[in-house]
Amino acid sequence: MLKLKNINIEDNGKKVLYDYTTTNKNIQKYFNFENPLYAKYKIDISKVPNSILVIPFISNVLSIAWFAGFDVEVPELDEDFYTAIKLVKTEFEKQYPEYKLKGNLKATNTIKNKIDGANTAMLFSGGVDAYATYIRTFNETPDLVTILGADIEIEDHSQWNSFTDFIENEELLRNNKKEYIETNVRQFYNYQVELLLNDIGWWGKVQHGLSLIGSLAPISYVNAYKDIYIASSYTEKIDIAWGSTPEIDEKISWAGVKVLHDGYELKRQDKVDLITKFSTDTNTNFKLRVCYSELRSAFNCSKCEKCYRTILGLILNGKNPNHYGFNVDENVYSDIFETLNYGGASTGMQYFWKELMEKAKDSNSIFIFKNKALEQNQLDRIRNGEIDNLLENKITKSSNSIGKLKFIIRNKYPKLLKLLKKIK
Repeated sequence: MLKLKNINIEDNGKKVLYDYTTTNKNIQKYFNFENPLYAKYKIDISKVPNSILVIPFISNVLSIAWFAGFDVEVPELDEDFYTAIKLVKTEFEKQYPEYKLKGNLKATNTIKNKIDGANTAMLFSGGVDAYATYIRTFNETPDLVTILGADIEIEDHSQWNSFTDFIENEELLRNNKKEYIETNVRQFYNYQVELLLNDIGWWGKVQHGLSLIGSLAPISYVNAYKDIYIASSYTEKIDIAWGSTPEIDEKISWAGVKVLHDGYELKRQDKVDLITKFSTDTNTNFKLRVCYSELRSAFNCSKCEKCYRTILGLILNGKNPNHYGFNVDENVYSDIFETLNYGGASTGMQYFWKELMEKAKDSNSIFIFKNKALEQNQLDRIRNGEIDNLLENKITKSSNSIGKLKFIIRNKYPKLLKLLKKIK
């Protein structure tokens, strides 16, 4: 059993730090006890009941317990969340029938809480998914909640400062209240957690939906949220196990709060279409933050696969990508083919590029950088399925023996890896 001993409030009431322990070495191996789980907010959460303050802890630890097969014990918990988490576990069991999810949650006391409010919040990353949800909830003026420690590492001050400057200064977002959370949700556990899955990729495949939503619990009490939106990553047509789906996210609740998984019926290109239509209708240009590449020195790197799929989607809607936070020219098509020809392709990535190929077939008014004839010719390569053929044989799985071995070596012997790099 992993037992929560105390919930400590620090930093003038703005940081919640969890004190948990276990004497079982088979459980200890999953956790970095030198860096225990915490969440730090911009507002005072010291008056939030412990039965709600505990939710971020459970939202990150319990999924590990399910797959590793141990129990988690807490002194008290919100009654709605205690009921909800059982339903969430059932949904994971459906997604992962090849695993036996044995771990359970034990709460000494369950408390009936009720948040009486009418405010709305949404998780906001600034990307295509987030902006599509923002547009669809525009009239609700949701609070925008952005989390440091999820997609951006806590130590990456440069990227975080750039990101928050963008959110604070983007004219389109001027009427939305901004909330920021710092939490070590990807650092409090060890690499052994990744090995609980046959395929590595714990954050995306299991943890992130419950983790991100649960991180909002303390501020939901202070800000009186009734609804929390999380943007969809995929649609039902993309058949892969994923940690954020309508079936999972919309089971999550505490103190009467309702979670809405938004945009699941929309393909990624549908979302780009929605964004460009909104931009045209409101005569507004705004930056899309889609890139977290290490190569990024500008707002987006404009050179990675994720950037290129967004850039092409904008071009196919007749929009200049340079007005949306990118930096490209007429050479973008050859750059796209060169990038896609290098490395592997996930199942989800292949779906996204199939969408773009279909969109290209129906697009009659593309954005032209310089030479219409040459750029139309390049686009015909996409229309004729050249990208599809390129990716067809490049589907890779992170569970292959070489990839998994590299992952283990990289995480088990980090000092040795650094030494080899210096020697090299």
